[in-house]
Amino acid sequence: MTDEHKKLLLVVLGVSVAAHLLKRPATARTNGGAPDHCPYSTLDLRLNTKNRNYAAREFHYGPLNPNEANTEYWRSLAAVFKPKGEAPTAEDIRGAKKALCGNCGVFDISPRMQKCLPPLNDADEYDRYAVESGSVLGYCWAHHFKCASLRTCETWVVGGPLRTDDRSEKMSRRYGRGPTTPIGTPAGGV
Repeated sequence: MTDEHKKLLLVVLGVSVAAHLLKRPATARTNGGAPDHCPYSTLDLRLNTKNRNYAAREFHYGPLNPNEANTEYWRSLAAVFKPKGEAPTAEDIRGAKKALCGNCGVFDISPRMQKCLPPLNDADEYDRYAVESGSVLGYCWAHHFKCASLRTCETWVVGGPLRTDDRSEKMSRRYGRGPTTPIGTPAGGV
C-alpha cells in the first residue's frame, strides 16, 4: 500500500467515524458507557464512596447489614427525631424501620437512572453486598451516591421512590449532575 493510499484510507475512516458520531442519538452512552445525564458520583467510584461514607457519618446512613437486627442502629436513628434527652419508644423504632431509602422521595430507581448504575459485576463490594442482601440500588439525590433500598438515613423524605423518568428528570434539573467533589469537603478537595 502506498503512502497516498494510506492517507486516503485515514481520511475515509475519519469521515466514517465523524459521521457515526454525528448520527448517534442524544442518549448515546459516554463516560465509560453511561448516558450524559448521569450524576458524577455514579461514574466515579471514589466520589461515590466518599459521599456514601459522609452520609453514614453525618446522617446515619445504614444499617451496614439490613438483614441483621441492628437494634442499636435503629434505636439511635429513632432518637434523632425525638426531643433531646428523650428516649425513643418501641413505636418510634418501628416507625424508623419503615422509613427506608426504598420509599424515600429522593431515591431514584427510574429506568433513566438505572442506566447510570454499573452492572453488578462492576459494582464495588458494598453495592454487590447490598443487592445480594435483597436491596435494589438507586441514586440518592440528597447525598449524591448510589444508595440501597433497604437502608435509610436521617434525611428520609416522604413520597418515594422516584420510579418514572419524568420525576428523575425533574431532580436532574434541580441538581444537575451533582457535585464533582465529595460532599462535606471544601470545593476541589477529593
